[in-house]
Amino acid sequence: MSVNPRQDLLHLKPEALAQASNAGIVKRAVRELQGGYRPQWVLDADGTLNASFSDGIRTIWPTATPILQVRCSCGSATVCRHRIIVALAYRETALADQANVSTNAATTPPVAAQATSPGQASDETLSHLIPATLLTRATAARSAGLSISLRRAASGEPCDTARLPSATVRFWAGAALEAARCDCIAGSACEHVALGVWAFRQADEDSTKSAEAAQIVRLGNEGTRLALDTTPWIALVEALLLHGVSHGSAPIAQAMSHALDASRAINATWLVYLLQDLEHWSGAWLARSASYQATDGVALVSELALRLHAGVLPGSARAVLGLAEPGETELDRLRLLCLGARTLRDGLKRRTRLMLVDTDTATAMVLNHEWQVSAGDADESDARAAERLAPGLQLQALSNGQLLARKARRLPDGSLKLAKARSSDNSTLPQVPDWSQLAAPLRYDSVRALADAQQAHPTAQVLPRHAAQRFVVFTPARIESLSYDPHSQSLMAVLYDKLDHPVLIKRSHESHNRHALASLAQALSGKLGAVDHVSGLLHWSGGFPIIEPWALATSNMVVPDFAVASIENNDTLAQLPIGFLPDEIGDPISKVLASLNQILSTLLHHGFKALPASWKTDCQQVVRQLKIQSLFVLADQLNKVLEATLNAQARPKDTSLATALMQLAAIAQLHRDSQVISAVESRNYLQK
Repeated sequence: MSVNPRQDLLHLKPEALAQASNAGIVKRAVRELQGGYRPQWVLDADGTLNASFSDGIRTIWPTATPILQVRCSCGSATVCRHRIIVALAYRETALADQANVSTNAATTPPVAAQATSPGQASDETLSHLIPATLLTRATAARSAGLSISLRRAASGEPCDTARLPSATVRFWAGAALEAARCDCIAGSACEHVALGVWAFRQADEDSTKSAEAAQIVRLGNEGTRLALDTTPWIALVEALLLHGVSHGSAPIAQAMSHALDASRAINATWLVYLLQDLEHWSGAWLARSASYQATDGVALVSELALRLHAGVLPGSARAVLGLAEPGETELDRLRLLCLGARTLRDGLKRRTRLMLVDTDTATAMVLNHEWQVSAGDADESDARAAERLAPGLQLQALSNGQLLARKARRLPDGSLKLAKARSSDNSTLPQVPDWSQLAAPLRYDSVRALADAQQAHPTAQVLPRHAAQRFVVFTPARIESLSYDPHSQSLMAVLYDKLDHPVLIKRSHESHNRHALASLAQALSGKLGAVDHVSGLLHWSGGFPIIEPWALATSNMVVPDFAVASIENNDTLAQLPIGFLPDEIGDPISKVLASLNQILSTLLHHGFKALPASWKTDCQQVVRQLKIQSLFVLADQLNKVLEATLNAQARPKDTSLATALMQLAAIAQLHRDSQVISAVESRNYLQK
């Protein structure tokens, strides 16, 4: 054994090798290694590892070579078990030899040397490892501007990790880039590795950042300000204010088309997604869709205003507007754990969202599936059990299992598209719901960590759009106060972390998920064993975090939306004590902001030509309430909207209303976000 072992191979733990291949072949390699199928090897002067097996198989592993490019005489087109056995055996022997040397020297036995930061890799190393065409592509992406989330190994990640909008790169050996692994179809030595290195290099220059905290790095020219003509998007809001939504999306179709064309012309992916949501919302009322909420329109208009304003700031266009986001990214072989599912109802239509996580990179993805039930079905369990996501892939089986997928594609917002040509492309396996290996920004075990994450990104409307936004896994220390509110038909429980900070669990009854509350009651009462984790959507109210549960991890996985009838579950629900939900809008400022939101939603719903007669009086009342709470900027801006509305009613060609409304909606959203942070600060959750 060389006294200077190859550090790139010492960092190839089973977790890293599983990402390069799959967990099954790694387990097989471990079994065969333990059973005596062990290679002999020599290291050449240049560091090349030449390994040979007793059955004649030879594996040659040059330095600075990813495992995918290692030569093996077995002829496998992918990562074979021989390469994995060589890596495991070499690491095992090298560490044992180092320990023996250290013991003889009466020192502490060392382990593999600490991996240096990926940012320490030189451009020469990048050009040697990554093909020129891919490096050129990476350079172009950097020039266009790009936001990358970085997490160090000290933060709980298994190694330094870079999360790009289209891929996740694990740097298993730090600056030894041949051990880096990407979840794109290339697997390694791709443009994403180069972008991750540049991001870490930039982050290394900032010594004020803690290694335990996530860091957002923006690549590109920070001094460049995007020149953006906002006319097409303002014209769309003008059309919406003129017609409202009572006639659907047809009256605003031309303005919508121009706005979409303008968004696509600058390749602004987040604006395209936003406009598609606005188009769906405007048509939902005419279709009498159960998904229609008037206040959703206000949220979309405020997001549009905030993105148009923040997107032109220096260095912000890529993150805020989604400039040059890749349309689809083809992924390598995936093993995805399902962390829960939620089914929404729209007449006879159903839309199920499954939250999945890549076990190798801890990257969250969302799989959407639309299906339909028959009229008169009192219990949807049979229809749901028969539903297929793809050939051979059952919806029911995936809801509490894990997915093995090939040839899948990830959209920019984290949505997943499965290959559906062959049944062999997708398969399911059961899972033991041990989610403790997950870390932030997905899993949290303290309210303080949740609060810190909220403070770091208070305004979601200017963040990259992601289908898994607000989804978290929370690990409680204990559960108390399980109760049922008969008035709202809601089940409640309080989770506590180790510092006794509370998280409220709340779920209301839905007729299409008629057994959900009963299954939740059974699990939260402890009758299925201790609840290790709860997953679901998070929001804040009055400084308290509230989670709508999608799944619970006990000895088995409980998915409320996929529960079936059970006498035991119903008995547990019936025996719960009666409780009452607290008012989620309790403080005066939140109440007046809610009233303002209602005023604006009425304007967007009806359009200024068909406003109720009481709207002006209601508007003036909200102005007075805003002034009482010292929200003078909002009060003045609402007065401008009122004046512009009256002018538009008298002179329909007056175009000042759209601008005034967008400004008011944006300011109101910032106030709501600020109110959340203020309430959280009052609870002393934030790190000092």
